[in-house]
Amino acid sequence: MTNTEIHNTSPVAPLWTTKVLAKFLGCSERQIPRLQAEGMPAIRVGKLVRFNPSRVIDWLDSRDSRAQQLADIAATGDEDNAECAAADLFSEFLPLP
Repeated sequence: MTNTEIHNTSPVAPLWTTKVLAKFLGCSERQIPRLQAEGMPAIRVGKLVRFNPSRVIDWLDSRDSRAQQLADIAATGDEDNAECAAADLFSEFLPLP
């Protein structure tokens, strides 16, 4: 990448700290590592952890979409599919500690 290409790119959004992300989500900072373990994207800068706001929001949207898909399957009345969907829902969104 040349200097010209660097200067012509759009400005980069500032990365969020754990504190800012927790405030955005309305949760404690202690909750953030658990969300990371569930797949929330994070960026390591040395020992620091930062979060790209658009990637975090996309990840949250994808979880919401997946939860709705599983709920729709569970609501069909098909016992086999509903049982599997419920198991998927619990394992995916309510993991055991």
